[in-house]
Amino acid sequence: MNELPLQGRIAVVTGSDSGIGRAIALALAEAGADVAISFRSKQESAEEVAEKVRAMGRRAFCARLDVSAADTADQYFEAVTRELGQVDILVNNAGIDGKTGDVAEIGIEDWDQVINVNLRGPFICIRKLLPGMIARGKGVILNITSVHEVIPWAGHTAYCAAKAGMAMMTRSMALELKDSGVRVVALAPGAIRTPINHDVWEDPQKMADLKTKIPLGRIGEVEEIARIARVLVSDDASYLTGVTVTVDGGMTAYANFSKGG
Repeated sequence: MNELPLQGRIAVVTGSDSGIGRAIALALAEAGADVAISFRSKQESAEEVAEKVRAMGRRAFCARLDVSAADTADQYFEAVTRELGQVDILVNNAGIDGKTGDVAEIGIEDWDQVINVNLRGPFICIRKLLPGMIARGKGVILNITSVHEVIPWAGHTAYCAAKAGMAMMTRSMALELKDSGVRVVALAPGAIRTPINHDVWEDPQKMADLKTKIPLGRIGEVEEIARIARVLVSDDASYLTGVTVTVDGGMTAYANFSKGG
């Protein structure tokens, strides 16, 4: 039997108590990695994920993490290193939609909250783990962005700006780290069935409208994102860095043009 592709690797998946983060954490564990789970408020859900990881015969660590707070991040990653060892894989998944509204309507605090979690947070996590990766000459950073790094979304300007910022951070960092042995890749999901957007996929009318925007005609599942993430952080993707891999059922291909211009 072949060795599992992530056997012996240690991975951190932020925001792994539910949705895409949960699915990625479990997929990495299935591939052989020990996994550090994090949550901001849903401790019980995060502990359930950790137990599933342990049930696969892997080690798991679980603790609260506010990615936007540098001191909290320091404590979390120091604990991960003590419990599991040096981190080989960082998946920056934690994020929020934030308050919906036009720029003229939302407050500075609303904008800052989205930027702090979705863009500042990944930077804080990277900055904590990157020196160790560089010192060992290996590591993978996977930034979970969104199709909205390229597709504008009225009422969600802060979210789009943060995700676009993550994408450019990915590309720029890849150039900085070209000789280090550390790869930096982004993964942009499209419309995926998660708790955060249940109001859409539980409403037949909203769901019908959404499907018109997706050439494959259906919403994606978290496992479909997790399977791609598992490949991207493995040696199977060893020649991949500085790009965004989009998994969106064709949404960024502009479904409205499927029947001509």
